[in-house]
Amino acid sequence: MKIVALLLSLAFTTATTLFDDSGISVTKKASDKQIQKIEKQLLEEYGVKVKITVLSRNRRKEITNLTAVRYDKNGNQSSSCSSDKFGLLIITKTGCKIADAGYEGELKD
Repeated sequence: MKIVALLLSLAFTTATTLFDDSGISVTKKASDKQIQKIEKQLLEEYGVKVKITVLSRNRRKEITNLTAVRYDKNGNQSSSCSSDKFGLLIITKTGCKIADAGYEGELKD
């Protein structure tokens, strides 16, 4: 009985992990240092190199223009996301999603 319970618990944990990929977020208030930490976190947690480039900030130091590029295990660009009216970036194990300012809520649904 204990083995069955253990196997069911393991199956549930694995299924939850596979389907719950909420991703790692970058908001418009992220500093350059925070972005560097996020790039490192993505490499450690997902095994994926991602280069996030802030192209511009406003007077409040919020990110207004951003590009994120994912690389495959061979170092080739595999996908990218960009916005010139940046609001929110979410990077998952399989890709990235980006929203312009004012539309951030649409990514969280």
